[in-house]
Amino acid sequence: SSRVASRHPASIPGPLRGVILVRASSSSSSDADDVVDADDLGVDVDAIKSMLESNPTVRAQEALIAGEARNAASLRVDADLAEAREKLAMEYGGRAQSSAENLQTTQEKALAELEAKSEAVLRAEAKMNAIAAEREALAREMDAARGGGGENNAMNASSSSSSSSGKWGSTVASDVDEDAERVESGKAGALAALSGTLLSSPLLLSQSPSAGFGNPVALQSVAGVLVSCLVFGVTYRYAVRDDFGNDQLKGGVVGAFGLTRGLGAADVFLHGSDASALETWAQAALLVGEGVLVFAFAAVALEAGFKSGALRAFPMKKKNA
Repeated sequence: SSRVASRHPASIPGPLRGVILVRASSSSSSDADDVVDADDLGVDVDAIKSMLESNPTVRAQEALIAGEARNAASLRVDADLAEAREKLAMEYGGRAQSSAENLQTTQEKALAELEAKSEAVLRAEAKMNAIAAEREALAREMDAARGGGGENNAMNASSSSSSSSGKWGSTVASDVDEDAERVESGKAGALAALSGTLLSSPLLLSQSPSAGFGNPVALQSVAGVLVSCLVFGVTYRYAVRDDFGNDQLKGGVVGAFGLTRGLGAADVFLHGSDASALETWAQAALLVGEGVLVFAFAAVALEAGFKSGALRAFPMKKKNA
């Protein structure tokens, strides 16, 4: 074989400068290599280059290749953007679904609590009705055992008891000192108003910590708590009476006042806020808890007054006096 090569790239101008190797097979058994300069081959590299640059077909193919490359890059960018948008949509969709599920769970719990409280009230009413029926049956049995006028005696007894019960009912003696009762009720209302307002002041200031008591809204809240606790103190004394061991009755009075105030404040807050946000429901729950705590503080002060002797329970005389 014979080999023709150019080992002088400096003699070939431009990007075609390189090594040209030509291998040709022949029947000769000689393995020697002949080195020939590229100029001896008669190749005009500059002419070939200028011909390629001036050929419109070649230039069109170059433009087509460049356009396809740009289109491919644009399609790749669009695909990346679409994938990123899809990921963001899935992420935000999952967060929205989680918030909706949490809100639904909170609402279901609140409804379940309300249903449980309603059932408890209904059971209490049924129990009271049963007790009243038992009392009536016992009265009829006693009348029948006496052999008197039966129903006429029962009616006469009920009418006489209602006429003799007077202002305070049949369970309280008729010789109640009303002047002393007014004094004790005033003391109970004043103690509940002062203690409830003072102990709940941190809760009131936490709603607007930068304003303080100089803010008209804060003053209005304090005045509302003062009046509410005043009425609560009087009512608490007459409701509990001397049943100091009846914790259910005490809790019922505190819950009635606290839930009335707290649920009212929460209702106003929810109407002026975004009810779909979980933070809004949390703030409403805090308002309800705050309303209950205000009267719980006042009840603690009243109980301390009863134990120390500063306050006297209603009635001034015991029921069996």
